[in-house]
Amino acid sequence: MIFANDVSMAKKSSSERGHEQPSNHPGKVDGIQNVEKQKARAGNLDKALDDVVQDLKNQLADKQKEADSYKDSMLRALADFENYKKRTQKDFSEVRNNAIAGLLESLLPILDNFELGLAAAQHGSDKIVDGFKMIFASFKNLLAAHGVQEIFPLNGKFDMHFHECVGRVMDNTKENDTVISVDRKGYKLNDKLLRPAVVTVSYHEEQSKESK
Repeated sequence: MIFANDVSMAKKSSSERGHEQPSNHPGKVDGIQNVEKQKARAGNLDKALDDVVQDLKNQLADKQKEADSYKDSMLRALADFENYKKRTQKDFSEVRNNAIAGLLESLLPILDNFELGLAAAQHGSDKIVDGFKMIFASFKNLLAAHGVQEIFPLNGKFDMHFHECVGRVMDNTKENDTVISVDRKGYKLNDKLLRPAVVTVSYHEEQSKESK
């Protein structure tokens, strides 16, 4: 009887063990859970990296569009500048040609007067001098009409900006550096000097002694 009871209890114990839950092995369960967590973390990391890469690609695309826009603007600006330069050169050429044409047209009447003067000289006319005076007056009027002014500073004060001194003469009756003779007239176009007047100026005797 005792042996039978022991066998019955052993079967019962074995049956109970067959119905035990896996919780009887906590180490194995924790390992599985850790693996799942690591997989989840890896998945989240991959997603985060993908998001970063995509964001960088978007930024790069935006910067590329911006660079292309700047390049197009620069190319248009260069094209506009080249067109402006060509127009400016063309306009300058036209202005110069028009100015030359206008000047030559103004000289034609003077050329006609020269021809008349030469014709009169060949016939020994008494009006030769008058003819050349008329030509000279016409030429001076033409220069004045184009802004050319004569520089003839006789008895005026020497001005180094418009006069060129080639000699000095002692003259106590005049102030120092007075122009006493003009060897060659000067000319200026408005306020721009074309050619200085070549002059001789005066100085005092006292100034000569001081210089010695």
